[in-house]
Amino acid sequence: MPLAAPVLDDRNFEQLLIEAQRRIPSFTPEWNNFAVESDPGITLVQVFAFLTEALLYRVNRYPDTNRLKFLQLLGVPLRPPNAASGIITISNDRGPLTAQPLEQGIAVSAGNVDFVTGAPVTVLPVEAQLYYKRQIPQTDPNYQNYQTQHEAIRLAEEAATSDGNAASDGAGTAVQLVFYETKAMTTPSKTDPAPVLDLSADTMDNALYIALLAPPNASLADAVDAIANQTLSVGVVPTLAGGVPPLVPVQLSTRMAPSTNLIFELPANPGQDVDTPQYVALAPLVAPDVLNAIGVVQLTLPGAASLGNWTFTDPMAEGSEDFPPKIEDPSVAARIITWVRLRLRPSSSSNGSTVVPSAKLTWVGINAAPVYQAVAVVNEIVGTATGEPDQSYQLAHQPVLPSTLVVITQETGSLTVTTPWAQTDDLLAAGPKDQVYRLDPEAGQITFGDGVNGARPSAGARIIANYQYGGGRQGNVGIGAVNLSRDPRLQGGYSIENPVPTSGGDLGQTVAQAVEDIPRFVRHKDRLVTAQDFADVAMQTPGVDINRVDVLPLFKPIVPPAASPQDGVPGVVTLMAVPLTDSANPLWPMPDRLFLGRICDYIDTRRLVTTEIYVRGPEYVPVFVSVGIAVQSGYFPDLVRNAVSDGLRRYLSSLRGFGPNGGGWPLRKRLLAKDLEAAVTRIDGVEYVDSLLLGVNSASEVPYGDFTGLQLPRLDGLSVVQGLAQPLASTIGAVVQPSQPGVNIVPVPVTKAKC
Repeated sequence: MPLAAPVLDDRNFEQLLIEAQRRIPSFTPEWNNFAVESDPGITLVQVFAFLTEALLYRVNRYPDTNRLKFLQLLGVPLRPPNAASGIITISNDRGPLTAQPLEQGIAVSAGNVDFVTGAPVTVLPVEAQLYYKRQIPQTDPNYQNYQTQHEAIRLAEEAATSDGNAASDGAGTAVQLVFYETKAMTTPSKTDPAPVLDLSADTMDNALYIALLAPPNASLADAVDAIANQTLSVGVVPTLAGGVPPLVPVQLSTRMAPSTNLIFELPANPGQDVDTPQYVALAPLVAPDVLNAIGVVQLTLPGAASLGNWTFTDPMAEGSEDFPPKIEDPSVAARIITWVRLRLRPSSSSNGSTVVPSAKLTWVGINAAPVYQAVAVVNEIVGTATGEPDQSYQLAHQPVLPSTLVVITQETGSLTVTTPWAQTDDLLAAGPKDQVYRLDPEAGQITFGDGVNGARPSAGARIIANYQYGGGRQGNVGIGAVNLSRDPRLQGGYSIENPVPTSGGDLGQTVAQAVEDIPRFVRHKDRLVTAQDFADVAMQTPGVDINRVDVLPLFKPIVPPAASPQDGVPGVVTLMAVPLTDSANPLWPMPDRLFLGRICDYIDTRRLVTTEIYVRGPEYVPVFVSVGIAVQSGYFPDLVRNAVSDGLRRYLSSLRGFGPNGGGWPLRKRLLAKDLEAAVTRIDGVEYVDSLLLGVNSASEVPYGDFTGLQLPRLDGLSVVQGLAQPLASTIGAVVQPSQPGVNIVPVPVTKAKC
């Protein structure tokens, strides 16, 4: 028989009062004036109704208590809020001309939301400006004038050949003279939070140049001395479009971020007049994979003798070939200490040719440090140990960031003995002498062992904790919001700013959500085995808003150099994750690498070690629809056409809540023109569908479209008219053909300023 939930008393004060008044004639017939509000007896009845309502409220809390007790028996604490993270820059605007080393954990804030730095940083008293060489297209109206500038052509001839023949180099290879202009890298702003600079497409030499500038009121020599032998922290924010590396089986390889493909270089032989530019590579101290995730690369600068720029006897040599771009502003050029060239590391293809990988960047800057939302607590006295089994103590603040908690005990006597304790997820697996504790991060509670499974702190020992707490969506702040510091070393002449928004902050799990997850947890035990386990656990990833997760067992998506996806691959599972929102395309959201990476990190520790997991977004296929309708009498045609447009977009959307069955468009479902006709016919105001044309990937009419792998339809073109449907070509915009790269390019700087 089913387990029926108990029906508790949910009457309120008014209902209790009315019921008591109705019982008066039965129990006290001599009381006949109880309808009078001023009667003292009615006042007593009101008091008891109020007390009964309060008692019923407490009784109704028992089910919640039972649920919490059940969760405690399962050993499943509530999931704590997730802390937001990001990156900041610390600028020495008016401070002393010295390097300021700062350790990890510096407190900064955005209003009343506190953050701490996640790595040490040395703030150098220099400014950075970023430039790249942008090729001037031949369609530029002044391009012919640039070609006829005799100084530029002479320089190109001397750079390309030693015999004065500008038509070929020393080996007889044809030379193409290409002109460029110096462009400053666009920085993120509130109106354009994610500008894109493609090093392989937007620049001539696949490079970005960082000009380190001395302060306006300081000499170059003093600035060089201040930064010599110091650590330069270069923050990089990549454009987050694209996928993430798969989770491979543990016995084959551990999941490690690939080494960065960026090379950082300084001018070799500074202070000399050279004909051919040469650079010396900087060996990074810390080199995260900044092409796939936000990170900070730490570089050790050389001594003062190796810092500087080249000199140019011929002023036209500046900016040519592989030299840094020419700076036309003399006030900026006079402050350049040195250049840091950031370029892509070339790789070799299968046929032996050199291939430059793609890299799209949103922001690059110096004096950068990662930050995450947290408040530090130092030397908190949690309590005094009793020596009993299963001692439990409450920290003063929560939720606690588990990786930051350090617990020690101090026993005082003739000598003070300090004992560190380690954090564990399973006290039952600990031995009697293992000095471990278990943390409930959401509640801020630490629990020690019973002497059999985990050691017990000795009676009288003081328990001391150092930790950080934080989390929640209030940590997701916009550009420039993190601008305050509580560190006295950064109070005079220093400024702080986050160049990109912080992200990843999320709310904690409520009791109701935890109770709802009990059946799922009992089924999957926080381990990924079945397809439903993958979907359930991935949907719980903190820090991201997920709309749907589809699981494709035994399916391996397209991975170069494979020509097509593979079905039936043992040990492979692919997850297709669709975010909840996307400002660019709300009905067909596309996840970025940050979104997919957080899902990967969350499921990595919960998967079987032999499983190979791919986390991908949908592969949208352009769909074009042209429909002609007849409108019922009494309906406004414009409103009906808008309703048809909205209905078709919702019908083809990938989001849950839309689609044919309310779960988004299903994977591998055939798209039929007849189904679209049926969807249009069901819309109010449509008399019938006159005609409907469907195109998949092109303007060619097809009766249906098939989708494989991770493919989903995306409505890229739509026409709704009364009468006969318009041709599909009318729904497709013009296609821009990519430009062809040149060969043997000799960069020649020009100025676009008018005399």
